[in-house]
Amino acid sequence: MNRINVMQPWLGEEEVEAVAEVLRSGWVAQGPRVAEFERRFASSQQAAHAVATSSCTTALHLALVVAGVSPGDDVVVPSFSFIATANAAVYVGARPVFADVSPVTGNLTAETVREALTPRTTAVIVVDQGGVPVDLDAIREVCDPLDIMVVEDAACGAGSTYRGRPVGAGAEIAAWSFHPRKILTT
Repeated sequence: MNRINVMQPWLGEEEVEAVAEVLRSGWVAQGPRVAEFERRFASSQQAAHAVATSSCTTALHLALVVAGVSPGDDVVVPSFSFIATANAAVYVGARPVFADVSPVTGNLTAETVREALTPRTTAVIVVDQGGVPVDLDAIREVCDPLDIMVVEDAACGAGSTYRGRPVGAGAEIAAWSFHPRKILTT
């Protein structure tokens, strides 16, 4: 039977040796290679800090905890995204409020976010759908005056740029994914 993968990472002997080196070091979790990755990725994304988590789902959950989203709050999320985006709101006891996306980009817009806001909205999770950068500045113009946190789900965005900077560089909190179906895996 033939199989067509959604994505197949290009892994060779260099990657095999890097993994073997980590295993030989005895640091199979949270060791010096993870710290180096966090530092180098933060630098490449023009972020002050980076923290590796087990998945982008975990990172989005953590982002909402850090943002202070509480049970009973509303979190605006795109109607077109992987389920983890909406689940992050559920994990903190908030209610995901689905907003329409642009039929051209698949992303939220300032207008669709504005239409979805409720009196209980404390956060908006925007997604760089398929690596296409969301218009973060326009959405922050809507949210910042209302003290609504904007979290950027840049899961597919490593390598994409927005206004000459890496996606996520203009966000207060951003999360990326390194799942094997993404542009960059680790």
